[in-house]
Amino acid sequence: MVKTKLITIGIGISISLVLLTTPLFAMNKTVFIVASYEENHICGGPQEEGIIQGLNKEGWFEGKNLIVKRFYMDTKRKNSTLQAMKKVAGVIVEKIKSEKPDLIATIDDNAFREVGLQFVGVKNISIVFSGLNGLPENYNKKKHFMNSLKKPGDNVTGVYEKLYIVRSMKVMNSALQNLSGNKIVGITDYSPTGNALTKQFEIELKEKPTNIKWELIRVKNWEEYKKAIQKINNENDVKAIYPVALSLKVSDTQTYTAPEIFKWTINNSTKPEMALNYFFSKIGLFGGAAVDFKQMGFATGKYAGIILNGEYAGNLPIIDAPDYAIVFNLKRAKQLNIKIPASLLTAADFIYKK
Repeated sequence: MVKTKLITIGIGISISLVLLTTPLFAMNKTVFIVASYEENHICGGPQEEGIIQGLNKEGWFEGKNLIVKRFYMDTKRKNSTLQAMKKVAGVIVEKIKSEKPDLIATIDDNAFREVGLQFVGVKNISIVFSGLNGLPENYNKKKHFMNSLKKPGDNVTGVYEKLYIVRSMKVMNSALQNLSGNKIVGITDYSPTGNALTKQFEIELKEKPTNIKWELIRVKNWEEYKKAIQKINNENDVKAIYPVALSLKVSDTQTYTAPEIFKWTINNSTKPEMALNYFFSKIGLFGGAAVDFKQMGFATGKYAGIILNGEYAGNLPIIDAPDYAIVFNLKRAKQLNIKIPASLLTAADFIYKK
């Protein structure tokens, strides 16, 4: 019988661990999933689900031949300072040293940087990352784990979160039919993820359509974000926004993340939003060509399963997120009085009506 237990480790910082247990004789491998997010986060949840499905695809099933332990660092809301991140990571690192799992799957940059990198080169532990925004080459400078993207060579591999922003621009141009000669404004924060996203924009936009202008605004907190949106509302040449400021301080004791930020944005912005991932469109953003976080997790899980089946992590190439989804939220389109061409709706992977 499989039992589910939620354990909270009290160290002055919130961290949750979900442990699925079953008779020990049935288990022969252990995987730790370490997420930067809180449990069921709109970015982390789909990746975690995909990881499990990828493991299943390679013959590994929770409660049968696999123990899975889940750690939620909650670095976007509660533990958002570097000091808090390191403290919560320290608990997980000690747990890994004690229990020696076969594989660590990290979700997002904070988990990889603060936990995954600590086990580079450690014998009998493999690391697979999902949703990395920072360039693997930059992390490699902090701690060497990679000879090349095609063949890393050490005990680390994973899936880089390619944004597909150029593709999304083209989809938005088809949807709005007014982007030529006008502007899209991206919005990022100064968190580690915000810094990485800013760099990703710089890299991917080298190939942007020449007829579409781009501007980036960076915000330090919630008040700056609100002012930026209100300013953009009055700029006629701005036809769309790409809001990826996902961790914004409201006060010393409160931080807003995607649900609060996007709820306010939908109610106050007059510009259609490009969605980073299709779950953002599900909760109300306009859409575009969005990263498929579940498929990204699935690719990570397949890698994990292949490694558990005997392959060395360093032999598996570090890959870009394997897919994007064309997605639209029709309620938001109606709110903005935008009529999306029928041909584009037919081509969409996901259409949300709420």
